[in-house]
Amino acid sequence: MKTPASASSGGFLHAAGLLVAGMVIGAALFLSAYNQRLNMMIEQNRELLSAKVDLEAKIADLTKTKNQQTTINLLNIYIEPGEHTTLDKVTESELKRRIHGDLKKIVVGRKISDFAAMPDVYEQILTEKPYVGVLDKDYVVQAVKWIVLTQTELKVWVTVKEWKRIPLS
Repeated sequence: MKTPASASSGGFLHAAGLLVAGMVIGAALFLSAYNQRLNMMIEQNRELLSAKVDLEAKIADLTKTKNQQTTINLLNIYIEPGEHTTLDKVTESELKRRIHGDLKKIVVGRKISDFAAMPDVYEQILTEKPYVGVLDKDYVVQAVKWIVLTQTELKVWVTVKEWKRIPLS
């Protein structure tokens, strides 16, 4: 006696279902690995762009003031996270860029003797200064830990913490 046609097609549907399920699982694994690699490349690209902008600014400052040994020519910012605050590299580089931009206007090109006479003024410029919208979060400079002037280079260490704004409504 012959077997019905529907009984033999059940094995084919089972095999086709396993094949489709395997393809979906394989595609999901491939996409997760691709997404992880893409995120790593985006982060590295942002870091390199930030470093490029910093180096171009330093070159411009140095060429402008290369023969002046009595002025501040370089400004380096170092950021340390405050209590209960974690910073990733992209956020840290964006904060460095913003703080450097704020101080650069005031400090670079200024005479060393002017800075040495009033270092507290430069500290007060940064202390408790908020930086809003840094990668969808807000940060505030908690304190200026160190300000070191070596030859024509000013180094500033700041402690930054996440800032929680009180809603207005």
